[in-house]
Amino acid sequence: MRIKALSLVWFRGAAGFVSMDPDCRSMVVYGVNGSGKSSFVDAIEYALNDGRIGHLAHEYSGKKQELAVPNTHKPSGVKTEFSIKFCDNSEVKTEIKSDGSTKSSRTIRDWDYRRTVLRQDEVIAFIQDTKGDKYSALLPLFGLQQIEVAAENLRQLAKNVESLSQIDLRKMVLTQARAKRKATFGADTDDQILKRIEGLHAKYCADKAATTNGLSRCSESIAAIDVRIAQLSAEGKRHIALRSAAELELKTHIEGIRAASLTLAGALEPLVSQKLSVLQQTEIFIGKLTGDGNVECPACGQSIQVTAFQAHVKAELERLQSIRETFNARNLAMGKLCDDVRSLKLNLGKFDVKTWREGHAEGTLAECFTHLDSVDADTLRTICGESDLEQIEKQLLPLVDVAATASVDAPPEAQHLVEDKRVIELARSAIQMSGESDEVARAEALVSLVNKLEHAIREEIRLRSKAVIAEISDDIKRMWSILHPGEAIENVHLYLPKEADKAIDIGLKFHGKELGSPRLTLSEGYRNSLGLCIFLALAKREATKDRPVILDDVIISLDRNHRGMIVELLEKEFVSRQVIILTHDRDWYTELRQQLDERAWTFKALRPYETPQIGIRWSHKTTTFDDARAQLKERPDSAGNDARKIMDVELSLIAEHLQIRLPYLRFEKNDRRLAHDFLERFIAEGGRCFQIKVGTDFLVHGEAIEALSNADDLLLSWANKASHSFDVMRPEATKLIDVCETALAYFKCPSCRKNIWFANAGGPEWVQCQCGGIRWRYGKG
Repeated sequence: MRIKALSLVWFRGAAGFVSMDPDCRSMVVYGVNGSGKSSFVDAIEYALNDGRIGHLAHEYSGKKQELAVPNTHKPSGVKTEFSIKFCDNSEVKTEIKSDGSTKSSRTIRDWDYRRTVLRQDEVIAFIQDTKGDKYSALLPLFGLQQIEVAAENLRQLAKNVESLSQIDLRKMVLTQARAKRKATFGADTDDQILKRIEGLHAKYCADKAATTNGLSRCSESIAAIDVRIAQLSAEGKRHIALRSAAELELKTHIEGIRAASLTLAGALEPLVSQKLSVLQQTEIFIGKLTGDGNVECPACGQSIQVTAFQAHVKAELERLQSIRETFNARNLAMGKLCDDVRSLKLNLGKFDVKTWREGHAEGTLAECFTHLDSVDADTLRTICGESDLEQIEKQLLPLVDVAATASVDAPPEAQHLVEDKRVIELARSAIQMSGESDEVARAEALVSLVNKLEHAIREEIRLRSKAVIAEISDDIKRMWSILHPGEAIENVHLYLPKEADKAIDIGLKFHGKELGSPRLTLSEGYRNSLGLCIFLALAKREATKDRPVILDDVIISLDRNHRGMIVELLEKEFVSRQVIILTHDRDWYTELRQQLDERAWTFKALRPYETPQIGIRWSHKTTTFDDARAQLKERPDSAGNDARKIMDVELSLIAEHLQIRLPYLRFEKNDRRLAHDFLERFIAEGGRCFQIKVGTDFLVHGEAIEALSNADDLLLSWANKASHSFDVMRPEATKLIDVCETALAYFKCPSCRKNIWFANAGGPEWVQCQCGGIRWRYGKG
């Protein structure tokens, strides 16, 4: 859907109302830097990207870019808005409110910004992007974004299942539970353990013989034992509390923490979690690597060949798997240690042991009891370092030891109750462990299934991407060959790197050698050219939808030879598309105006920007003399010099069209002819060749030849003086500009508004405008 008109009101550089009117045709817009060209492109981007303009996304533009989008000097009470009118007379009208919120009549979100607009800074950005960034940028343009979303959702699902189910931690707990089971029950089977519980249940719960479930029997038995404990004498209760304290495994947990810490310290730098995070982000790092040299691994610090880096990262991750398990074991031991500290504090704080505790409060254990009362088990869980472990050894282990000594001679009844309760609790853990093991197995199976589904989808993405990439690469190669005919850089193509799920890169052949990246050898200009080819190849896929292609100052680093080939590229590949080119290159604009078919192209120039209150303004002519006029006030010498430079370029192109014969000059001097060289030949040959139709006859166009002569006189006098001194006055520079612009205007017919070389109406003898009002008989020159 082609653009008919794009109007701005107090949007970016616009003040009041200003409109760009391609009228459904292709268009070239010229303006010096800062004249406001990109404001029109900003409006397109704003409409396509839900109110976001990429180059304005920074801290100073506001949350909704409300500080950047309106003209900085917008009067209060007026609206900031823009509208895009299409050739079917439909329209998108958007108002931007003061808080950055928008009100739009409709949206055009089905357009792809990356296949519609190419800005100067975006030309090379894609080439410089990592393989992962290229993948993210291109996948939506391949039409595979939804499949990628499905694959990414599956990846996140697998991570969430692993996180929520805590598979590694639960497997570790199961391992420890199995060890305790073996220590208590030996090689007894589940049935044998249940049989033992049945006997204990009958001993303590004779009135509940109907209960047959193993876990229920355990719970009922423990509850019954707790009732009997509550009925014990004060001495029995004291012994049970002390026995519970004595059986705490503080020392075992301290040893477990130290052993795990030692393993970690021997294998990694202190910041283990940071290192693991680095490895998880290694794909981004790999995408920035080029060449076959060495790189320092961000995880282990080794210097390793780039080509072997991916394999090294995989091996490093496998090596760290055991370390992750050790890390989890350390956390588990810390958790158990903290639980035991809490239990010790609880048991030795009971009323039943008050008398016993008071008996030790004045001796060597006084400091230990003080530390026990002050310790915070929950804080200890998060900051348990070596100094904390040493304090536990020094202050709490003595309490465990003295509790063990004091509980040796416990009453038999109390001993039996404690032992039976311990057996029942371990049996309950063993029974629960069986169900826990099944849950962990199911979680692992689910993670495996989700990973397989993700892999299958990514393989489908890879297959489909290959087909699209092959098609796009053919277009890239063809466009590159147009821009760079006969050069030793060939076979430019996109490809999917091996052993990478989310990556796309650019390959080429450089002087016969296959390279995996253009960044190895191509200059900035060539990379810009490559970026342009890739964008145009992607834009070409929208051909059936007839959407515009907008190029905003994209040839800044291309030399004259290569930028000149862009016209051929557009004519061959985009003849049926609306193309809008914005440029600040005055010479290229002049070349485009001369080379592109005026029947399909519109040409407009912007006047240099003055103030935000005046805003963007169009020149009433398609020439670029307003650049010179903008300097009349401050620098009339520069204005005169610009007028001469404009004439140098304009006349050289006209001379080529009219086949003006000039004496041969050696080497680059042919390309350095000045306006006087051309005017001299135009004036000399004009008496025979430049004709205007009067009635039915063609007469010498004396008025045009006189205008050319006047221009030549002033260029030789005032323009040369402007170039080499500062003696040109404003009236002189003003007249020079006007005379030069008037002279050039004679090469365009005032009736049909077509250039004199528009039609080759006389075969090899002459060219003429569309209506035949003026002609140039170059065969008679």
